Amino acid sequence: MRSLIAVGSLFALSFSAFAQTDRGTITGTVSDPAGAVIAGATVQAKNQATGLVYPAAASATGNYTVAQLPAGTYDVTITAPGFKQYVRTGLVVEVAGILRIDAAMQVGTSTETVEVTGAAPLLKTESTELSYNVPTNALDDLPILSISGGADN
Repeated sequence: MRSLIAVGSLFALSFSAFAQTDRGTITGTVSDPAGAVIAGATVQAKNQATGLVYPAAASATGNYTVAQLPAGTYDVTITAPGFKQYVRTGLVVEVAGILRIDAAMQVGTSTETVEVTGAAPLLKTESTELSYNVPTNALDDLPILSISGGADN
């Protein structure tokens, strides 16, 4: 019986190890000025710190996903024949985060570039997750409530 409990516990612990990850995802849709999707566009996510490039391509529906990206800051470049190159810089990929970057391509030659730099903060439309960072000093300033057990105090 003990060995069965030990095996069960080990099995449960192995699943929790697989659930933790240090990776994130960039996903989105590539479209033209009229809103029609662009199939087969080439997508590259470049890690600014390491210089590693993670390639992807838009599907027949214009959607792309660059998955399993190590957390960090990335530049996304999207190219398609007959359209200007789309560049988005300074995208911060967080652990287990999903960034949605929809690219509206402009008609032109591939030697021309449209670079997006001053964009509004990204909305997290890919998940229902809600998070908030609490500064350490805010936790330090919380009053401590002591619970007395009776005659011992």
